[in-house]
Amino acid sequence: MRADAARNNEKIFETARQAVAAGETDLTLNALARRAGVGVGTVYRLFPTQRAMLEAVVEDSVAELNRLAAEAEREPDAQRALAGFLGAALTVALGSPGLFAVLITVGDERDSLRQAKAELVETTSRLLGRAHPQPPLTGENMLKLLCGLIHAVNEHPAERRAAAVDAYLRLLCAGLMSAAAT
Repeated sequence: MRADAARNNEKIFETARQAVAAGETDLTLNALARRAGVGVGTVYRLFPTQRAMLEAVVEDSVAELNRLAAEAEREPDAQRALAGFLGAALTVALGSPGLFAVLITVGDERDSLRQAKAELVETTSRLLGRAHPQPPLTGENMLKLLCGLIHAVNEHPAERRAAAVDAYLRLLCAGLMSAAAT
């Protein structure tokens, strides 16, 4: 790749990352091109669709969720592992605008994201398998619940979100753990 093309790609990606981080998850590719100061064709070569752009920007957050899930697997206490993962995952997700939209859907355009999400489902399923919630849940079920928590927390005013995170996590974990104990 030519040096100027590589610089343009980096500029486009960085502009997209900043926009999504600011909550502009529906940024059009035409608007991205204008902000990055490049032609729209240059943007479309890097990101064929707006969805591909969003996936590329939040893929690092999915990788972070995978890291957290793998770390939780090393925790010997299954219930503590699951609760710790859920709390850490919710924190990451709330700090990554656009992650909710990527986690909640199954029609991923990027193979690398599809693989990362599949790994996350598998690891989360193993965490759940160790904790034995009743009724049993799959990793996919748990990620949908996580998305529900993200949405619920974001409905609160900013000054009440930390309390909402705490309350919702306690409620979810109590439900999962009491069901496992019966």
